[in-house]
Amino acid sequence: MMFRSLLDLAEREGLLADPSFEPKPVDFLIHLGTGGEFLHLVECSREAQARDAKGRPRGVAKPPVRLIPRRSDRTSEDARPEFLVDKAEYVFGIEPAPGKKRESKKLEIRRKSFKDLIDQALVDLPENKGLMAVSSFLSSATPHQVTDLLKGTVTSTLKPQELAGALFAFVYDPGDPTRCVHDDPQIKTWFRGRLENTEGKRRGQCLVTGENDVVLTRLHAKPKGIPPGSVTKGGVPLTTVNQKSFQSYGLDDLGGAPVSERANLGIETALARLLADNYPGPDGAPLPSRNIPLSRDSILVYWSIRDAPLDFFASLETHDPDAVGRMVRSISGSNPAPVDDPTAFYALILSGKQGRAIVRSLIETTVREVARNIERYRDQARIVRPYGAEPGGFDLATIRKALAPRGDSDRLPPAFGTSLYLSITLGRPFQGAVLETIVRRNRSELLQFRHGQPDVGLLAARTSLLKAWFQRNRGKEVPVALEPSRTEISYRLGRLLATLDKIQSEALGSLNATIVDRYFGSASSTPAAVFPTLIRRSQHHLGTLRRDKPGLGVVRERLLQEILGALRFFPKTLGLEDQGLFSLGFYHQRQDFFTKKEGE
Repeated sequence: MMFRSLLDLAEREGLLADPSFEPKPVDFLIHLGTGGEFLHLVECSREAQARDAKGRPRGVAKPPVRLIPRRSDRTSEDARPEFLVDKAEYVFGIEPAPGKKRESKKLEIRRKSFKDLIDQALVDLPENKGLMAVSSFLSSATPHQVTDLLKGTVTSTLKPQELAGALFAFVYDPGDPTRCVHDDPQIKTWFRGRLENTEGKRRGQCLVTGENDVVLTRLHAKPKGIPPGSVTKGGVPLTTVNQKSFQSYGLDDLGGAPVSERANLGIETALARLLADNYPGPDGAPLPSRNIPLSRDSILVYWSIRDAPLDFFASLETHDPDAVGRMVRSISGSNPAPVDDPTAFYALILSGKQGRAIVRSLIETTVREVARNIERYRDQARIVRPYGAEPGGFDLATIRKALAPRGDSDRLPPAFGTSLYLSITLGRPFQGAVLETIVRRNRSELLQFRHGQPDVGLLAARTSLLKAWFQRNRGKEVPVALEPSRTEISYRLGRLLATLDKIQSEALGSLNATIVDRYFGSASSTPAAVFPTLIRRSQHHLGTLRRDKPGLGVVRERLLQEILGALRFFPKTLGLEDQGLFSLGFYHQRQDFFTKKEGE
């Protein structure tokens, strides 16, 4: 079902309109004359780079994407050339990357194989002037001459190691200097026929489409872009049958997972489209992004079986739940609002490891269910927010940052982001690791600092998720803001610590280390060992307030008595969930102080 829906995506978006060609960024264009003489070399990224009013370069230079002959699945050691568009080691027989030296004999073999493939096409198209010009150029130019030409005509914006992977294409059309040789309709037809030649290929029934007597592929889809990039740079397959231990029941690499060449191409193209940002559509315009990086080694891709508004899903990462809530209820053109849309919805969470892709999770549901689950999470995560903001929630990028040591999201466990997305989009209970991570982060870094000031926003983000955890996992109603009538001991203890801290700051002013900085961890886990001492010390601070600010002193003393009035004893220890309620009480009481101050 997953493969079938990926194939449907590629067909619906027109990515298989001409399966013989694929979109790739071409870095250099070699312009040739009528006799194959070299005219000049154009660096495409420099030509396409945006410039300001004074003509100065602006932004990062990137080569434009062009449709080029579909590339093979060669490895670094293969001597198989690509047709008309390839790297310098094949086109010129040179190695542009510094420090990487291949034997001149191997480079010459690759250069010759590139020219031989063009000469094969020239046998069938003897009158094609473009092929004649390219063949003449390759026959006359030597690697030494080409190296001098490259140095003398272009100053590359590419890094030296990137230049090794740069693609070169040829231009021979005096009337259109942007039209490449491989764009010639005659050449396209020849190359298409070469790929479609089924002589000697095995045929059978396709596992994906169910079609009979179709050509089966030997190597399955190897999409690029699955993290981590250091492991999957050349692409990794979703399925492989390349070991004897995999070949049970006498099935070989084809029989183990029989997939037709067309279906395999559609699956690979769809995954490449989902994994890439700004993937070009049939008209060259970029398609909307459909991926969300979750960690250094995992990524989530998502799609639907027809064109449906899915922007709300990606907005979970960067927008607060209120903004996402408006998106799930907005109608886009002829499409219903996502919260009412029954369209099938799919999502994959992928990682790369040990030469193959790992499907960590497959989501099969509907747009409507995802939107309603997000709405549910929006209500559960709604909390009073700092800095005068309206009550609401936080985007997932901020929440992950708030849960990570020193705000570095990459230091979270790899599976954490995956489980968080699955819980929100599928309406599942949150994993116990969510509560444990929140409590641990509060105890070690309750208030992270930015520019010397406490960043209360990260504490608020953790508390927002904590509130959602209690409501979803325990069915416990948790208020948006302070609820003075709440009688749980742990909630009241959190309020008590926030109150003692406030009394100290109002009596003594700014301090290098407050009560919260010193005692939050021990107060939330072993209250009996900490609170009697803190209450005794607070009498001195209250005395200072009564002397300097009599009215405020009375208000704070009454609040202290109100909180302590419902506490019959101080527990020796608090369990994990009680420590979570302690954090909620602390945040609610602390934010209530600042809310009142802003109101006054």
